[in-house]
Amino acid sequence: MSSPISLFLVDDHTIFSQSFGAYVSTRSDFSWKGSASGDGRVVQQILQLNPQVVLLDFHLGTFNGLHLLQLLRKKGFSQWVILLTMNHDRLVREGARHQGANGFVTKEVNGEELLLGITKLVNGEIEYLELVGDVETPIVSPYGLTPQEKLIANLVCSGLSSNDIATKLEISVHTVHTHRRRILEKTDAENFMQVCKKLL
Repeated sequence: MSSPISLFLVDDHTIFSQSFGAYVSTRSDFSWKGSASGDGRVVQQILQLNPQVVLLDFHLGTFNGLHLLQLLRKKGFSQWVILLTMNHDRLVREGARHQGANGFVTKEVNGEELLLGITKLVNGEIEYLELVGDVETPIVSPYGLTPQEKLIANLVCSGLSSNDIATKLEISVHTVHTHRRRILEKTDAENFMQVCKKLL
């Protein structure tokens, strides 16, 4: 019999963390390593515990999930990381892959389906786990951003560089920089970390 798959959850919602932890704890094929909010200490906590699978929410306090994923990978964390979120935005999904996630799952997915998918992922039966509901978050903005500005803001928040965005959208880097400057002005933000918190 194979060893239980160890799980750790990063989520700011205490009730969800507690209920999910209680559910996982009933399973003999999984080992619950606990949960934490997305503050600056969580990276070190994950590195110390070294769970096989980290489930990572997108909307966190100090970081968004993609920034936290970047930090984990830079620190050499090579285990499976799956975004588990209410966010359906296809650009966030693309960003998850770009930053080295091993899966993207929306929270309305059945728990049994999620754990089955994780098992297949860890056992090498699938290369990437994607379980997404039918409803996609509308791309709208309360800051008067144009559709192009909103798109570029989402791509920046997904971790793409200006050069990556220029290539993806087939526009010049200068145009991307112009859009970035206007986005900062319209959202009254000093940097894109603030922009991402406001828009996502």
